[in-house]
Amino acid sequence: MVKKLLAFLLLTQYGMAQDSVVIDNAFLQRKFVIDQSGFHTTRLVNKFSGKDYNRKGSEEFYFEANGQKISGANGSLVFKSKILRRLSDSMQELRVVLQNKEIMVEALYQVYDELPVVRKQLIITNISKKPVALTNLETERLNMEPISQQATDIYAEYGTHLTWRPYKGNHHDAAILVYHTYEKEGFILGNEAPSVLKKTEVYLNDIRISIGMNEINHQYPFKKWLQPGERFQSPKTFICLVKSVKWEDAFEGHFADFVRTRMGVKLFEKKTIPFAFYNTWRPFYTKISDTLVRQLADGLSGTGTDLFIIDDGWQNRHGDWEAHPEKFPNGLKPVFDHVIKKGMKPGLWMSLATVNDQSQVFKEHPEWAIKGKDGKPAYMHVKGDKHHFTMSMATGYADYILQKIKGLVRENQLAYLKLDFAIINSAYILDYDHKGDYGAKKGSPDRASSYYAAYENTLRIFDSLHAAFPELLIDCTYEVWGEYYINDFALIQHADYDWLTNYNEDPPLGPINIRQMCFDRARVIPAATNLIGNQLMDTDFSRYTFLSLASGKPILVGDARKLTPDLKKWYAKWNAWFKMMDEKYQFTRFSQSSDVFQRAQTGNWDGVYKFNPKKDGGVLFFYRNGSLDVTRTFPMPLVKAAHRYRLYDPETGKELGEFSGKELMEKGIPVHIPSQYEAKVIGIEPV
Repeated sequence: MVKKLLAFLLLTQYGMAQDSVVIDNAFLQRKFVIDQSGFHTTRLVNKFSGKDYNRKGSEEFYFEANGQKISGANGSLVFKSKILRRLSDSMQELRVVLQNKEIMVEALYQVYDELPVVRKQLIITNISKKPVALTNLETERLNMEPISQQATDIYAEYGTHLTWRPYKGNHHDAAILVYHTYEKEGFILGNEAPSVLKKTEVYLNDIRISIGMNEINHQYPFKKWLQPGERFQSPKTFICLVKSVKWEDAFEGHFADFVRTRMGVKLFEKKTIPFAFYNTWRPFYTKISDTLVRQLADGLSGTGTDLFIIDDGWQNRHGDWEAHPEKFPNGLKPVFDHVIKKGMKPGLWMSLATVNDQSQVFKEHPEWAIKGKDGKPAYMHVKGDKHHFTMSMATGYADYILQKIKGLVRENQLAYLKLDFAIINSAYILDYDHKGDYGAKKGSPDRASSYYAAYENTLRIFDSLHAAFPELLIDCTYEVWGEYYINDFALIQHADYDWLTNYNEDPPLGPINIRQMCFDRARVIPAATNLIGNQLMDTDFSRYTFLSLASGKPILVGDARKLTPDLKKWYAKWNAWFKMMDEKYQFTRFSQSSDVFQRAQTGNWDGVYKFNPKKDGGVLFFYRNGSLDVTRTFPMPLVKAAHRYRLYDPETGKELGEFSGKELMEKGIPVHIPSQYEAKVIGIEPV
């Protein structure tokens, strides 16, 4: 009786009617109706303006099960139940259950009290006695538009690309802004599917938007086999409603708050996050040894570097993952012990799925290898290499490599793992016949299902590693993820970093390229999760290089044995200050440019604000890139008008003054950089 009374109170509190249910907060309202046409959305109101974006005919979701078309509103499912409840003091969840004779579908919706966001997931269970193949999945399938399609712009590819309807998203579309230019409002469509599998479409079919995964006939199809009784939890999607005078600010307001605080970004769950990284790759590449690594660690001592990464070249064979007997005759542990004594945490590179043809694992389990179109073991990463193969993550190899990694982490006290090379498709090969697994595996009996199986099991490996080693930092490179310059929500929810790309060009071009890439990704993906190599720390442009990297994530290479005492002191001073500021303000979790800063180019100025509005402080970065102007003034729109702020130069200790927020907003910050290709970093703190 008590349980029934509580359920009744919950339904009454949240506005449940016999044929409808409403989820809402201060920012949005979404109403669902259950009628003769099924279960579907009938209202989606942006409370910033009071406008209802929903249009008649929304199907709610869509997928195919063994070819049968299933949606919320086509009569293919029967309504079973609905529950609206509080999951916490600040979040509510709606769960609606529908089913037919073969499939049960649970549609889950989450709304956060402090955000204009509806997050959604489908849980699909095979309740039949036969295997079911899921394809053509659209977790959200709605008819909606912000006011009208006329004067509506679409900002795609991480918010860098202005386009027009209709728009078919690609693997760079973790989030797409649909923005009405006259009314200054709209919505962001978020897709949490992994890598090349994500699909987001805007108005390809009249006023329909859809968020999910690629069709079965796509070059990178989604297909998932469900055995009897098996459940599939879809990647989540979300819709974030916006109202902002400038389209750029739509990405930097509630959307950025959602990603930072509610997305489940693994890096941001860490107790402590190392600031400055060093990697052995350039200029040594694979020519490393016990002696060299010790010397490099000695050279870095006293610089404030937090993490020392041994890159490729330490191993005997890919797959066996044992220290090379000539380069590291005593193994890795004594070397990493030396690194730890020098005040740094150890990190290690390895490939995730690549094995050598002479490795023990390949000799014992050749059936674990991915098969090419010719039916022979294949190498996904590059063409022409006859001595390496790619192992399938949908086989026992996944458990093998997981245990191998765990052993290396335990033995060497690793704080960081760089996992590299292709797992199912290559960032370098555009021949689509050379992608996917043509061999039947237990977890993926056909080629179409091999893509999702590879990503799904890779993410499980990351989750298992994090469960065993909560503070371990996992770097899933763009090579693993399958495309150049790719990062997305699925990656940063399960791994910590994405080694996004490399720039070997000497400064100033290399640092400018890195800041361009940060600018191109930071509207959607937190800049702190992107690692970009390969800039040297021992050049005449070391200061410009380091302060460029510090606006994203400092990871340096080079011959640390050549660092001068003065340069080591300089690194130590900056690293200490940045770490102090991050402890106070968590500035590395923010990246704001609005329309204040433009993309870095030779001949202009650029910059980024990394300011925590709740703590009222952070770090401001400015760069002069060959511009003839020695001084420029930049508005600071993020501060509070009635508050007062202290600005100072952390390198010289010079006070730049105390200002009201109103002054900083209206008069701006004058920045003087006397020489071309220099950087200016300013601390901002509340008075």
